[in-house]
Amino acid sequence: MKIGEATRCGLQAGAPSWGRRTAPNGVSAARAAVFLAAALLACPAAAQQKTSFPSFEISSGTPLFSQAAATGVVVGQGGNFSVALEDGRALWFLNNVMTGERKADGQAAVWDIVDGAAALSPSTSPWAQQGAFKYVADENNLPLPLLSGDLGEYSQVRKFWPRSGFCSGGKCRVFYSIMNNYGPGPYDFFRVGQGVAWADSPAGPYQKARSGSRYGFWNDIEPAFGSALLADEDGWLYVYGRAPAAPGEYGVALARVRPGEMLSPEKYSYYSLEAASGPWTSDLAEASQVLGGLPEDFSVSYNEFTKSYLAVYLDEDSGVAAARQARYPWGPWGEPARLLACAKEDYCYGAREQAAFAREGGKKIYITVEKKNAPYLYEIRFK
Repeated sequence: MKIGEATRCGLQAGAPSWGRRTAPNGVSAARAAVFLAAALLACPAAAQQKTSFPSFEISSGTPLFSQAAATGVVVGQGGNFSVALEDGRALWFLNNVMTGERKADGQAAVWDIVDGAAALSPSTSPWAQQGAFKYVADENNLPLPLLSGDLGEYSQVRKFWPRSGFCSGGKCRVFYSIMNNYGPGPYDFFRVGQGVAWADSPAGPYQKARSGSRYGFWNDIEPAFGSALLADEDGWLYVYGRAPAAPGEYGVALARVRPGEMLSPEKYSYYSLEAASGPWTSDLAEASQVLGGLPEDFSVSYNEFTKSYLAVYLDEDSGVAAARQARYPWGPWGEPARLLACAKEDYCYGAREQAAFAREGGKKIYITVEKKNAPYLYEIRFK
């Protein structure tokens, strides 16, 4: 049996498609044995293989914001996707950065909201992040928008939310959502497309790449690629995108691209269960669903300690931060494992692993959860 055939059995039969997708053709030497073992298994057995989630301990949450009373400071931020830089620093891509006043009683008053921004911290030590965000800012030390629009982009009713990013050789790329306004409230926006921006240095300036005459690589009814990003050892970037699968239901599709080709929409291929050309197809309409029920913000990483891929997210219905495990980037994914539960009054959002902070070969990982629009850091130690 070929690897491509074996991995086609790695997803549930009948998975919804935006097109179709399946397994990669090339793998790293470190994982070649795993892929070979999968190839030798019969399809029904391979499809049913699941790994049990390991036991773990979790720390109490540590707020990443300095809680001292001050004015003209950042009091909230969303997105919270970190990238390890080659010089030892961490770059954070953020959205909805709120500036205002931190009062003595710990309450915050919001004065303004920046649609999306970037910040740098001095290291990838997880416990060195608290109060260490240095925002790309103006002369008044207020965060600058990561991306801006022009009149041709309907900038009066549009904003750009950074999602996940990748940096190499000092250059950075970031996926972003194009958001349109539909009402007077600060959150009255809906996604109308997805694009990629680039910069020659982590601090920017960032510019939006074009797909023909347009900025968006994918439209509003296609997956929001860049919701999560995995830089794997096989040399591919695996890019996950959430999209409607049915009325009121959402699924996740998977794309892959070489790091040097992120700015070229025609270079992306999509994982498919049905494409006659094999597991990866250039036709987005053939893309298959690899995960179901996830929110727009989540993470996927490879964990060396557990020898598995981990998807971390917040179940918005229950307020539980959860994780799912798989042997391959495309699944099959195990049942959700509960990591922590949020109280209703915490207004939690956006749980994800910060893979740049992992320690001891993945035995310790770190996740962030937004509580009342502020990020909190949790250490998870596998036993």
